[in-house]
Amino acid sequence: MSKAIGELYSENGKPLLKMWSIDVNSGERPYIKHSHSRFEITVVRRGTGEYTTEETVYPMAAGDVFVFSSNEIHCITRSEGLSITNLHFEPRYLDREFTALCFSHSEEFQNRIPAEDAGVLRENHLKIEEEFSVNDEWLPTAVRSYLDLILIDLLRNRHYRARTETRGTEVLAVYDYIDRHLCEELTLERLAEVASLTPNYFSSVFKKLNGVSLWQYINAKRIEKAVRLIADPQEQLTMLEIAARCGFNNTANFNKVFKKMKGFTPTELKKHPELLFH
Repeated sequence: MSKAIGELYSENGKPLLKMWSIDVNSGERPYIKHSHSRFEITVVRRGTGEYTTEETVYPMAAGDVFVFSSNEIHCITRSEGLSITNLHFEPRYLDREFTALCFSHSEEFQNRIPAEDAGVLRENHLKIEEEFSVNDEWLPTAVRSYLDLILIDLLRNRHYRARTETRGTEVLAVYDYIDRHLCEELTLERLAEVASLTPNYFSSVFKKLNGVSLWQYINAKRIEKAVRLIADPQEQLTMLEIAARCGFNNTANFNKVFKKMKGFTPTELKKHPELLFH
C-alpha cells in the first residue's frame, strides 16, 4: 500500500520531485531488475528486509537510508513488516554542480547507509516530508535547501561522487525537451541540436553522464509515463492509447520494451498493481 506525501512540478507541469510512503507486504519477493531515470533516496521507517542490487544484497532495518543513482538496478526481495518513505527527483531539478552525481557514483560508495550513520540524511529527509504538510509559498525553496544538505552530506562524508567528469551542463535542456515531446518522434539530430553539440559528441556525453544510452533513457521515461497512466484509476485508456501517448507506434513494441524494463507486461500491471512495489 502506498500513500502520496507530495510532488513538485516544472513550469510546464511535469513532475520533478515526488515523495511517498509504502507499506511493503511481508514475505519473500522475486528479484525484478527495477530501475528508473530518477535519483532515489529511501528511508526505512520500520521493519526489516533485503534490498538486492546487481552488486550485492543489503539488509534493511529501521533508520537505514538507501541511495540509488538514476538507472541503477535495485529491488526489495524480502520484507518483514517494512514501511519506507521514498524520495525521487529528476536530475534537472538540481543546480548544475550536483547534476552529474545523479547518474553514477564511485566504487567506494555503498547504497546502504546504516541507521547509526544516517542521522543527517534521515533528518533532512524528514524535513522535506514536513514541508509538504506545511505546503506554503516557501515549499519549493525549503525542499531544495534540505535536499542540498542531503547531497552535500553524501559528497562530503559518504564517498559519493560521479565516476567520470563530463560536460553534463550542455545536455540539461535535453531532459526538458524529451519530457515535452515524449509522445513524438525523437531523433538524435534534433536532441543534439537542443544541446548545441554534434550528434556523435552529444551521444557520447549523454551516455557518460547517464550511464545508459540516449534511447535507453528515452524508453525509460516513456515506460515511467505508461506506468503512471496504467496505475491511475481515473484513466480509462486502452493499451493502444497508452502506447501512443508514450511515444510507441504499436502495442507489440510497447509490450516488448515494457516487459524488458519492468519484468512484467502492461496487462499484468493493470491486473496486479502491487507489482509496482517490488
